[in-house]
Amino acid sequence: MSIFVDIILGLIIVGLFGVISIKLKIVTISGLIAGFIVGYIVWVFGGWPWFLLILSFHLSAALFTKFKYKRKEHKGLAQEKGGARPWPNVFANGGFPTICAALNGILILLALGTLFDIFLCGFIGGVATMTADTIATETGLLSKTNPRLITNLSKSVEPGTSGGITILGELGALTGTLIIGGLAWILAGFGLLASAFTYQLLLIAIVSGMLGCLVDSIFGATIQGIFQCKVCEKITEKAKHCGEKSTHIRGMAFFENNIVNFVAATCGGLIAMGLFFIF
Repeated sequence: MSIFVDIILGLIIVGLFGVISIKLKIVTISGLIAGFIVGYIVWVFGGWPWFLLILSFHLSAALFTKFKYKRKEHKGLAQEKGGARPWPNVFANGGFPTICAALNGILILLALGTLFDIFLCGFIGGVATMTADTIATETGLLSKTNPRLITNLSKSVEPGTSGGITILGELGALTGTLIIGGLAWILAGFGLLASAFTYQLLLIAIVSGMLGCLVDSIFGATIQGIFQCKVCEKITEKAKHCGEKSTHIRGMAFFENNIVNFVAATCGGLIAMGLFFIF
């Protein structure tokens, strides 16, 4: 397949999934545009197997977000707008993997075809982390037991509290890493994903994804800005709640959830890049 045909095909396929996503209310209009940018860059510089990996995150995140949505909404814990993700969320989750894909493609061209598995590992680590984190969050909200604070496991906190973890949520996180790592292993095993690694990609996804998810929880419990609504008195991550400016009670006010997600995905990716030298 020529480069021109591949680029046009990517434009069509990424655009098609974008339209489907907006129809199913997986993303907002701004999320659609951001998702197209992320998806297309990954397709152009990494190829369709890389795109398939990040698409797997997109679809699994949507599935778990909408799973028992009404129940989560009744508790006041569901994602806003029916679970449709806006542009900040898309870039926060997809930023580091997109950078890895771009660097991989550029350096392969400059090195005349040399494989740069380190960037593939970084990509997989970032995608595994955001998949693990999203599924952990959405499944954890359905837990019958209250979460425990990651920095003090003896302390029980309310569902939805930043830094709170549950056994169900951790199993969800592991599921997320298995989805990404398993798919990467299959693609590499069949020679569809250019890599000297095969089963190692599964191990890298599990380790980096779980550790990246752990970073997300720790930052959520310590650094992330937490507020209290002046109207309903609910503890929230939102600087504005019930139409009014919330009172900042702890953490860094500017360090909101999307920044935490970006840092966690980056840490997961960097951990995976470190594992490249071990495997």
